Amino acid sequence: MILEHEIPQGTKLHFGLSAKIKRKIENLACEVFYQNGFEEILTPFFVYLEHQKNFSNRDIIRLSSQNNHQISLRYDSTIDAIRIITKRLGRATDQKKWFYIQPVFSYPTNEIHQIGAECLDASELPELLGLSAVMMRKLEIAPILQISNVKILQLCARDLGVDMQTFRRMQVEDILKSASYLADLLKVQTREDLESFAKKAPEFLKGALEAMSASASYCNYEKTIFSPLDFAPVDYYNDLVFRMFAGNHTFLLGGKYTIEGTESCGFGIYTDDVVDYLIKIS
Repeated sequence: MILEHEIPQGTKLHFGLSAKIKRKIENLACEVFYQNGFEEILTPFFVYLEHQKNFSNRDIIRLSSQNNHQISLRYDSTIDAIRIITKRLGRATDQKKWFYIQPVFSYPTNEIHQIGAECLDASELPELLGLSAVMMRKLEIAPILQISNVKILQLCARDLGVDMQTFRRMQVEDILKSASYLADLLKVQTREDLESFAKKAPEFLKGALEAMSASASYCNYEKTIFSPLDFAPVDYYNDLVFRMFAGNHTFLLGGKYTIEGTESCGFGIYTDDVVDYLIKIS
């Protein structure tokens, strides 16, 4: 028996104070994005299953259309936004910077409210990282900014002669035994650590390490840490990745990626986590 007051596990209910804070965050985001040359896009809740980057993903909620086509609830806004901008809008616009305020869904009944920004030009990452810091300051939140670089993982895996999946499964003890430079990489946390290691690092890592170090100057954010061997939580990120968090709350995740053959960059704000955190500290 389902009681009248119950809602499915994983769904979201915002009312009163939480709804007010959620709207404040969204209005603030709209203001910042429009001031910086972004346009808004809202993509459909339903998408063809074959348009998902990994349609074998068991977290995708699948349905059938009236023509018996396999469709799903939107699982990822970045993939869908880039596909629609490049394939459907095509020559109708030359706009490169877009933002959206919309939820994504995963199996069985999870909904996640997000505010996202995508730029179809990977060289705009400094601006996006700067906007991330601006957003947090305007919300009066001071999370930790963590920067990593997927290319470092790829280069290390190649040097060890293993694929990324094998490297991902390796225990820390095995990683440390594999190559001496990996122990030093694991110790890197500050910019000083990173620059000190870069001087003695293997030649094949220097470019990726320099890119990480340079990213710290994009927004001059005080609470910045570096995690060279951190895996990206989203599989299409293939270069610099940044995350803003405090405690168990992840507020923002972004980085560089290539979708539909277009090198781009973007970030997503996890609205529900921000609302929850602001209520707790209020």
